[in-house]
Amino acid sequence: MRLSFLALIAVSLAFAQSQPAKTAQAYTPPRTADGQPDIEGTWQPQSGGAIYSVLPHSGGFFLGNESKTGIVDGAVLPYQPWAQEEVNHLTDHMELDPTGHCHYEGIPHANMFAFRVYQTPEYIAILHENMHARRLIYLNGKPHPQGYKAWMGDSRGHWEGNVLVVDVADNNDKAVFDMAGHFHSDALHVVERFTIVDKNRIDYEATFDDPKVFTRPFKMGFPMRRAANPQEPFESDCFGGERDQEHIVNGLATLKEHYYSK
Repeated sequence: MRLSFLALIAVSLAFAQSQPAKTAQAYTPPRTADGQPDIEGTWQPQSGGAIYSVLPHSGGFFLGNESKTGIVDGAVLPYQPWAQEEVNHLTDHMELDPTGHCHYEGIPHANMFAFRVYQTPEYIAILHENMHARRLIYLNGKPHPQGYKAWMGDSRGHWEGNVLVVDVADNNDKAVFDMAGHFHSDALHVVERFTIVDKNRIDYEATFDDPKVFTRPFKMGFPMRRAANPQEPFESDCFGGERDQEHIVNGLATLKEHYYSK
């Protein structure tokens, strides 16, 4: 009798292992009047200290929150040798950071601050909290314009189920990834994926390709949370009595040990 019982258990286990695993039911988001997944509202990125560096780094006044992982897949930016030398220089001279001069951050840097989303049938409008930046993600299927270079690039998007896919081109060579000197050229091409996980979470992932500066494409990613008490983005008065550059020069952060080995 005992042998028969054990044999029955063995057969049951074998049957269970042969069945496909059950997957969690996909979230079905509400829809806008024109049928898009509705992501309107204020979103807060959970990117740790990526505003200061997309790579792992210690914390500090200029370095922001400590991050043991960073947001780059593999924790390495694959710079060409000449470009790594330029990063080393920029890392030592944070006073050259263009965002410290009240310029736009570009993509993905602007996504590391809170932003407000508005949707229309023709485009998705994003109002960024920092630098008064705004971005229009066109949904009309038209190609990028020719000969256009901008701090925020040009964004063309479409929906793949619950995923907003955005192609960002026409970037200039002035915007940066962070304050730590990680830069790109005007050849940068970005493909963003905003995946709706549930009512209050979007997972952000972007693939970057810039053959002038990097040896291969790479990815960055982090989650975003819907603001519990949604409001319009705060006014970021970067231009009023700005003294950040003076503070950075006088209290320059030293990041060599964190980046030169990357």
